[in-house]
Amino acid sequence: MQEKILKKVLPKFGGSGSEKLVDLLYDKQNVNECLIAKKMNMTINQTRNMLYKLADEGLIQFVRKKDKKKGGWYTYFWTLKTKRILQKYQEELNTELEKLKQELHRRENERFYYSPSIELEYSEEEAMLNDFVCPETGEVLQLRDNSQLTEKIKIEIKKIEETLISLNSEIDQIEEKEQKTIVRKVKAE
Repeated sequence: MQEKILKKVLPKFGGSGSEKLVDLLYDKQNVNECLIAKKMNMTINQTRNMLYKLADEGLIQFVRKKDKKKGGWYTYFWTLKTKRILQKYQEELNTELEKLKQELHRRENERFYYSPSIELEYSEEEAMLNDFVCPETGEVLQLRDNSQLTEKIKIEIKKIEETLISLNSEIDQIEEKEQKTIVRKVKAE
């Protein structure tokens, strides 16, 4: 599931094509940027631009090493921050969920009117200001039945809530692994 989410989230921040990074970086550490550019059929500058955008969002990190063989140029090695990407997606879903809940509340508690020929919708206040006549078509506005729309919104809310549950589980698993790694390092010292 993680790979699927990563491929969905990365293009929003790194641009189109950045989902290919998931195949190259998922479950890997410190992958050479030249290798990334070669596998993605991009120039090193195009690749770096994409990687920098993602790094600015905190979705990937890099280690910089000086290459003494190539005249002291820096080479960057990149790693996906899976937990951060999942958290970013979680934030996005929470925002979307809140908007849907507000829309559901509006649809359940307010009345809306529409112009039948062009499907323009008006709040009750807007409809009253226009004497229940569409300003675009001159047609008499009709009361909208919100029941189908509220059902669609409820279904969408349920999907998002289910996704958030599984996402929380994924994040918890990552945090558990991180804690085990920290304990091992402390014991080793």
